Order: sequence, then C-alpha cells, then structure tokens
Amino acid sequence: MGNRRLRPMTPDDLDLLPEPCGSCAFWETSVGDLASPVEHRARASRKAEWAQQVTDRWGYCGVVAVHDEEVVAFLTLAPAGLVRRLPAFATTPVGTDVAVLLSAQVVESWRGKGLGRQLVTTAAGLVARRDLRALEAVGTRREGPSCMMPVSWLESVGFAVVREHPVTPRLRMDLQTTQRWPGFGAAWSRLTGLVAPAASPQPAAYAGREARDPQARPTTPAVPVAAAVPPAVQPG
Repeated sequence: MGNRRLRPMTPDDLDLLPEPCGSCAFWETSVGDLASPVEHRARASRKAEWAQQVTDRWGYCGVVAVHDEEVVAFLTLAPAGLVRRLPAFATTPVGTDVAVLLSAQVVESWRGKGLGRQLVTTAAGLVARRDLRALEAVGTRREGPSCMMPVSWLESVGFAVVREHPVTPRLRMDLQTTQRWPGFGAAWSRLTGLVAPAASPQPAAYAGREARDPQARPTTPAVPVAAAVPPAVQPG
C-alpha cells in the first residue's frame, strides 16, 4: 500500500509538483511585471528563485504530502514581503504577525480523504514553531480557473474572513485556536527534527515604540514577522 508522509517543502520539490503548479508564478509576479513579455517566459525560474528565497529565510517554502515518492498534495506559504502579487489586492496588507498561505492542491485520486486539512495542520505547526500568531490568505469567490484558493475551502479547513470583499476577501486562522485541534500535537511531533527553528525578527511596531520613547520599559512580546490562468485549484 505504501507509506504517506508530510514534510516541509524545499526548492527541489518544485519539479515534483503537478503541473502547472510547479512553474506557476502567479503569486511571485507583481502586477507591474505582467507588462513584460520576458516575465511570462521566465515563470519557472521566477518560481525557483522565490522558493529559494523563502527557504533561505525560513528553511522551507511549504508542505508536501508524499506517497511512494510521489507528491500527492502540496501547500505553499511565505512571509508577506516575498509575495509580489499580494499588494494588488484591496484586502491587503496582511498582519505583521502572520505567514501567508498562497496555494494548496491535492491530486484528484486523493481528494476527499482529509489530506487538505492535514496540509494546513502541518503548516500551522511549522508557523507556530516560529512564534507567529496566524496564517492568512487571500481567497476567491469566483468559480472557474484560478490560481487562488476558494474561500469555501479555506473556511472548511479553519480560516475565517477578517476583511470582506465581494470576490477576494482576506481570511485568517488564529494559531492559538488551531493548537487545540485534534491531531495538532501529532503534526508538531512529526516536524521535530525536520526543520531547525530559526529566530524571527522583532516586529517593526515594537522597534518603533522604543525609537519614539527612549524611556519605554522593554517587554518580551510574541515574536512575529510579516507573513495566463492555469486550471482551477482543487485543494481537496
């Protein structure tokens, strides 16, 4: 029957992702870039560059589910500063205490088995290890081909709308709530040793307060950081 396991994603996994996702650079391309034909031809290289940047900063750029060495599901996430398309949406910017969930997909034969929620639970475990408070995502209510995750699916795996929009609302998953999910502890345990914990920078708001008030007493805050149409995404 084979073994299935979930693990952090690295740039080497891009070639294993189902097409067109491995070379899709929707989130890694700004609106300004779209005017350049060169950018369209360089989608795969831009995706690989993005994956390497995120991995250099965090040690991973998402989560993959592997069965008999074949990727059967994946999820990508990144700090907001490395998501070039994010400022194009009216419901951004995202919070400074989050990681941004960009895409998720489960291959057709594995859908309906709860694997999408397992991806999100594992991602939540990765993010919680960094002392971040939430996952956020910009979803879509538009049906049909899209590089964006459906709002209905995001809500089904634990996200809630925090900024409304008729088409592209922003959603958030509070990790304090997520840590009470059944199975979260097991997901955390599976990640132990797979990803070395990395120090996160202090939030800009905290540094700014000290700059404004030299007499302010230092505190110990939670340490957060800022988090062409292919076939429709089917997260599963």
